[in-house]
Amino acid sequence: ERGRERRRRRRRRRGAKLFFLFFSTGGGVLWGNARRTVKHAQLICWQALLRCHDEPECDLAYGQYLAACEGNIRGTRRQCPSHCINALIRLNHTRSGPDLETCDCAQDAECLSAKRSIEPCLPRRHPSDAGGIGCMEARQRCEEDSNCHTSLTAYLSYCGQLFNGRKCSSKCKATIEQMLFIPNGMLLNRCVCDGVERPFCEVVKENMSKLCSIGDHSVISDQPDVDMYGDEDYDPKTDREEVYPDHSSAAQRLPGCMALLLAALARVLY
Repeated sequence: ERGRERRRRRRRRRGAKLFFLFFSTGGGVLWGNARRTVKHAQLICWQALLRCHDEPECDLAYGQYLAACEGNIRGTRRQCPSHCINALIRLNHTRSGPDLETCDCAQDAECLSAKRSIEPCLPRRHPSDAGGIGCMEARQRCEEDSNCHTSLTAYLSYCGQLFNGRKCSSKCKATIEQMLFIPNGMLLNRCVCDGVERPFCEVVKENMSKLCSIGDHSVISDQPDVDMYGDEDYDPKTDREEVYPDHSSAAQRLPGCMALLLAALARVLY
């Protein structure tokens, strides 16, 4: 029995290299209810993983994570699929999961490489992070601001045809322009698509850069490879606005903020 247990632990230690990738990267970024200050000594990643395996819930979540994020871990996939992100969130909501985030790869090259590969799946919650604040965090701030929340609701109502790449109506364009005059709306303009909503956010940002022209405001387009949205039901009689072609140059590229907004829409569509 003891020999079997030792073999089991050795297998888990070897598998540890595949894991920490994502946890060690955020520099203390914790997910959801698991956010808390880490006060104990930093663990080596294989030690953190052994603790996870000793907890049934963490052990199960870890196995799901390896299956869902295999392509990212091995560096064969650039974009982060939603099922991988969901697996990471579930793992970090276990008791031992947060320890995996702050663990130290030491000098293990494979562990460090895996961390870099999984980085796109991490949420960005602080403006100091590379690329700016994450859109999930920016949208949360917008929803807590009554003026921004009202504009966000209008955006979701008037920009349905933009989400699936059909057109940018005059009402949609006016709503976006109004959003840019709100402080938290400007924060949304600088945000970086992240977390569960990242695929949808990137699609909307790209559609906005192609179909809308908004003053002198500019944003970064993530240029996703695939349009994640199917056709959206709408009444053509209620919205006959002309498409706004891309007349000017880089200045017309739209706010990433709106991208994140679509995240909220994603919950309605799916």
